Amino acid sequence: MAESPVRFTPATPLPRPEQIPGLWDEFGMLDNIREHSRVVSGVALLVTDWLAESGLELNRDAVRAGALLHDIAKTPCLGQKCRHDDEGARIMQELGYPELAYLVKLHVVLPPEHPLDETMVVNYADKRVTHDQLCTLGQRYDYIAQRYGRGDPALEARIGKGLERARQVETEIFGHINSGRTPAEVPLHWREKL
Repeated sequence: MAESPVRFTPATPLPRPEQIPGLWDEFGMLDNIREHSRVVSGVALLVTDWLAESGLELNRDAVRAGALLHDIAKTPCLGQKCRHDDEGARIMQELGYPELAYLVKLHVVLPPEHPLDETMVVNYADKRVTHDQLCTLGQRYDYIAQRYGRGDPALEARIGKGLERARQVETEIFGHINSGRTPAEVPLHWREKL
C-alpha cells in the first residue's frame, strides 16, 4: 500500500454504488454500522460539495465509496484482536481497489501534514458521527474516551491527541470553504446528500 497520499482520478477503480450493499453483505456488516456509514457518506458528500463550490474539486465517487466502505471490516473485527482500519485496507486491496485501501486505512488516524483530499474528508466525516447521530468533534471524542479510554492515562492521552488532530483537520477543511460555512451548519444540510 502507498505510503504517500494517493490521487483519485476519473480512472481510479472504485466499486459502483450498486455493488456496495453486496460488499456489506459479503463482510457481514451489521445494520447499525451500515447506517453509520450512510450518515458519514452524507456528511462527507456535503463537505465535498462545499469544497467544490470554493474551487477544490475532489473525486465525489471516491468520497462516497470511501465513506460507505470505511468500516467494511468493523463487524469481522468485533471481539477480535484485529484493527478494522488495517483489515479494511487489506480487504479493499484484495478486491482490487488500492486507492480505496489507502483511504480506509487512514479513516481512523490521519497523519500530520496529510493534504486536503478525499481521504481527509472521509476521516473528518467519520469523526462527526457517533453511531448514526451527528455530533461535534468534542462530543465524538468524549464518547471515544468513555468507551475506550478505560481510565488508562496513556490511552486517554492518545485520544486527546486524536481530538487535537481532528480539530486541525476541521480547521483546514473549513479554511478552504470560502462561502462562510461553518462546522455548525453540517447538521442542517447533510441529509440533502443521502
